[in-house]
Amino acid sequence: MTILGPSGSGKTTLLKLTAGFDQLTSGKIHLNGQEITRKKPYERNIGMLFQNYALFPHMTVAQNIAYPLKIRKFTKQQVDSQVRKMLEMVHLEEFADRYPGSLSGGQQQRVALARAIVFNPPLLLLDEPLGALDKNLREKMQLEIKQIHKKIGMTTISVTHDQMEALTMSDRICVMNKGRIEQVDSPEAIYQKPKNRFVAEFIGEINLFKGHVTAREKNRAVVKLSGFEDFVCYTEEQHHQVGENVYVALRPENVNISTERSGFDNNLRVTVAEKIYVGDALKVKTRTAFGEEVTIKAPNQLHSLIEVGRDIHLGWDNACATTIPCE
Repeated sequence: MTILGPSGSGKTTLLKLTAGFDQLTSGKIHLNGQEITRKKPYERNIGMLFQNYALFPHMTVAQNIAYPLKIRKFTKQQVDSQVRKMLEMVHLEEFADRYPGSLSGGQQQRVALARAIVFNPPLLLLDEPLGALDKNLREKMQLEIKQIHKKIGMTTISVTHDQMEALTMSDRICVMNKGRIEQVDSPEAIYQKPKNRFVAEFIGEINLFKGHVTAREKNRAVVKLSGFEDFVCYTEEQHHQVGENVYVALRPENVNISTERSGFDNNLRVTVAEKIYVGDALKVKTRTAFGEEVTIKAPNQLHSLIEVGRDIHLGWDNACATTIPCE
């Protein structure tokens, strides 16, 4: 589970409370059905991986990994066995006798992860664990941590402000803002079906159009938008009654582009206002006849079709757009 949010949203505070570094003013914390609210950090037996790794510079890689086992009075045989197992898991067998200062950032992070899980804690906490790494190494380590997590099956809570990191690594995401939980859901639901405007705008790029519901049936709603044709959208069955003001949320990559009106649930004629090459795709800003802006993400193969000043048709099915409440 990833706790995701901007700076100052409370995510690190929540992690510190769980670890026991800060004390609750009210409420309780339970771990595996047992209350740990007043327990000291060392009494909670929780594994933790910090952004700066916090490795002991005077100890070798093997000694760093062994440290949690030695202070817990494991036998030498148990220590040697577990350290060997961890070194294999993080692919650092040949670095066992090296000191942290001679390792790269990614290697140090693997050592810190092995040390955090070597004693098989009931919970692993990750505090911005990839923040100090460059982009390519960070993306590689995201996948490595995810694979290790699957191998050991350990409950893990990670804190980050990086949306893509949260989407890549998580089974569930908790989005926080100003000390409040805005939404807890799967990465797919957080991205495609945000519950409010903050979540919609915080996770990736999105188009938001304001209108009101004119008709609805089960999980479909018809929304009248100023300056647009009526949109047919996905909506939660219990949400948004006829006449209610809503936003329609539409991800740029969910829009199809063609030279003529297509057979999608929703169609819109626009004029290309700007085209930006972003490597793996084209970011295109378009405008309707009423001056409303719609941003789309198009494959590079459509480069010749998308020319500034040209009229094009956008199309998408109702499941690609969702309604969220107006605040």
